[in-house]
Amino acid sequence: MSAAPAPPTASDPRLRELLERGLARAREREALILPKLAHAALPAESPERTAPRMLGLASDRACVESNLARKGLWRSSAGAGGELVRLLDATDQLGTVRRIDAGPPLGALAFDVIVWVCSRWRELGSAERHVPCTLEALAADLGWRKGGGASVELAAVLDALRQATFRARVYNARLKETRVDTFGLIDRWERGEPCRPGRPARPGFVVLGDWLHEQLTRDHVTYVSWAEMRALRSATARRLLVYLDAERFTGTRWTRSVDDPLLATLGITAARPHHQRATLRRAAAEITCAANRYRLVDVQPGARRGEHRLIAERRTPPLASVARRGR
Repeated sequence: MSAAPAPPTASDPRLRELLERGLARAREREALILPKLAHAALPAESPERTAPRMLGLASDRACVESNLARKGLWRSSAGAGGELVRLLDATDQLGTVRRIDAGPPLGALAFDVIVWVCSRWRELGSAERHVPCTLEALAADLGWRKGGGASVELAAVLDALRQATFRARVYNARLKETRVDTFGLIDRWERGEPCRPGRPARPGFVVLGDWLHEQLTRDHVTYVSWAEMRALRSATARRLLVYLDAERFTGTRWTRSVDDPLLATLGITAARPHHQRATLRRAAAEITCAANRYRLVDVQPGARRGEHRLIAERRTPPLASVARRGR
């Protein structure tokens, strides 16, 4: 290895001074650059060694695709997917709704999970269809303390959502019209991997179906309060709360007839009209007693004999607190 060249010399004192200044500046630059080069030469910290990204809901402002809030795709009485297969074929307030696969019915938990998935997609602010998640984070946001049983139940629900395929009359956000469409909700999902010797933990993900992704991308959503929804114990009450938010009625009072399309929309499957109204009335009373934007929700007799109407009255919010709602 050759020795470093000796500093140049000059007989002229002014030239010598200029050379010494140049060398001093070169040494200063070297002192600043070398530490940066040494740091860049180190291997980058692997993603597994960084702090894990939060995989639960970041705020109370949840959302769901608006057709899913207003369609009879969900049965309030269905469990995690274990009941006998009964293909759905009904008419709700938007028109036909038909389940065309042979998978298990989607119950109240499936509806809660799809609200969570839509909300997480929106919070991520990404155009991708992948939503990172873990069953543990989902269980925590649901308020569960079930241990390993929670993973089994949530896995069954995600399987049911992956299988579900519908032919239904829905609002198409791209075409801006209501039409019969055939669609699924999620394409696939992965549980993720726990931390093991020699292999770091890896979160799972849910891949949105093409139809759902396009609807969300075009902002066809209804905003809901996750805390208000989860505070309701009855599955029918949670379903009714989101349905009322999706109706976006003007003013503070809204009413509509309690008929077969409404019952199909809310997933109420009781056979007798008296039992149907009793289920709806209990859900309405629970919403009225809870902390939310509705002062009164009730089932009351209508003007004609045998008619009953669902009544909803909103509290009047302060002007400063009126938030933007989804279309």
